[in-house]
Amino acid sequence: MRNTAVRSVAIFAAFALSAVAAFAQGAPQTDYAHMTMKVDKLADNFYTVTGMNGSGRTGGAIGVLTGPDGIFIVDASFGALTGKILAAVKTFSNEPIKFLVNTHPHGDHTGGNANLAKMGVTILGRPEMRVDLMAQKGFDQAGVPTVIFTSPLTLHMDGDEAVIIPVPPAHTDADSMVYFRKADVLMIGDFFRAGYPNVGGTVDGMIRALGMAIGACGPNTKVVPGHGPVMNRADIIAHRDMLMTVRDRVSELIKQGKNEDDAVAAHPTASYDPIFLSGIAQFYDENTIVRYRNGDAFIKQVYENLKPKS
Repeated sequence: MRNTAVRSVAIFAAFALSAVAAFAQGAPQTDYAHMTMKVDKLADNFYTVTGMNGSGRTGGAIGVLTGPDGIFIVDASFGALTGKILAAVKTFSNEPIKFLVNTHPHGDHTGGNANLAKMGVTILGRPEMRVDLMAQKGFDQAGVPTVIFTSPLTLHMDGDEAVIIPVPPAHTDADSMVYFRKADVLMIGDFFRAGYPNVGGTVDGMIRALGMAIGACGPNTKVVPGHGPVMNRADIIAHRDMLMTVRDRVSELIKQGKNEDDAVAAHPTASYDPIFLSGIAQFYDENTIVRYRNGDAFIKQVYENLKPKS
């Protein structure tokens, strides 16, 4: 892999757990029974499976590497969708699922963990992932990782190399991305996706994580966010550059003595809104899109992250 990095557990644990509660996308009114699963083939033996409802996508995109060594999946979506996910996988492979890794601990990516673990699937995760999942109220402890990595880990299977890369605190304190070398697919989770970012870790951590993703990608790499369309390296660069610019704008407002409301009113995302808010409703369900109508929530996160700590 062309770029690697790691960071430790405890500093962001409390903040990350509050982010799980605030931003996990499993709203109680989600109608799982009427959801369908969309399958997309991205390479000879690599697919994505995504839950769909009438108003758009819901649940995190699942990556599936398949072949004679068994199936390795990235993320598990909501627990209520496990049966539908398994049925979708059966449309292109009859191999058993052997391994699962989550890109981060939110319920729309980890809800199915316990169901899969009870089928004999081995769950891999960084220490922060295990801590966060064990602390989640109501989380079935069968779904916590049992194989722990603290630095990049490579699985050689199905004729490919799946490189699991932990990144600095970005969307949460437990983010990882997975690069499939032969398929040339990067499963990036939620620290990069359609619309403005959701910073549950740190702004600078997210910038560094995006830099690592840029380093991992080649010119033809298919980048699969947790939510939204398949993107590419140039999209990550644009996202990283936007985040750096907005960070600097908010930092300057803080230096001028502006409070959070002043920073939001200054609308430091204005020059990016036509790009980052265009068409995003098609990638989120109606329970989620309210958070992405403008950049205000993002600016509040950046402000809180950058303001001097008393």
